[in-house]
Amino acid sequence: MMYKFFMVYGEHRPWQKEAVNALSVALCDGEYQVELWYPVKKRLLETVVSASSFLPIIFYYIHKIEEWGYIFLKCKLCDKYFLANSRHCKLCSDECRKVQAATAKKTHNENVEGIESELLDKTVYYCWYNRWRNLKNRKNANPDVAAAFKAEMDKFRDEAVNLKKAVRRGEMYDDEFEKWLNQKQNEAHTLMEKLVPKKRKP
Repeated sequence: MMYKFFMVYGEHRPWQKEAVNALSVALCDGEYQVELWYPVKKRLLETVVSASSFLPIIFYYIHKIEEWGYIFLKCKLCDKYFLANSRHCKLCSDECRKVQAATAKKTHNENVEGIESELLDKTVYYCWYNRWRNLKNRKNANPDVAAAFKAEMDKFRDEAVNLKKAVRRGEMYDDEFEKWLNQKQNEAHTLMEKLVPKKRKP
């Protein structure tokens, strides 16, 4: 009755009829026997057949999982068990990773709400971002000019991230960080005027 689990094949049972076209290996251990039918032609998956018990199939795949270097882990978000190639994997899927990222972002925003330096950092970032978007989307936009501004904006962003870490570690004071942010906001204005000088009235 065990072959009924393979009824996706209908009447075509490769473990019975494809002996000429497939390579099979029988693994025997006492009363248990497992037959492995390797992929040929249109069949893409390995077929594992046991005539008397599921136990040898379970043992076989436990061995294969160890051979492949995978381990069973429990997703810390949805509690489902999954196969991972490292114990550092904590989440089972991209969906769980997206949920965790959204939760982490919400928690971060709640933790920094009301902190003056964080609010100023966000304000200065959008100062840069809105000018870059204006350069990129304006009529007769110059891609080289937008790219030059974007490169400076990325430098600002990377440096801001590092300085915020320094503030958290106590290596930099909040007021020093705020002073630096104000300087960078002025730089955004200056760079914008340099790249797109205002037309003089005749």
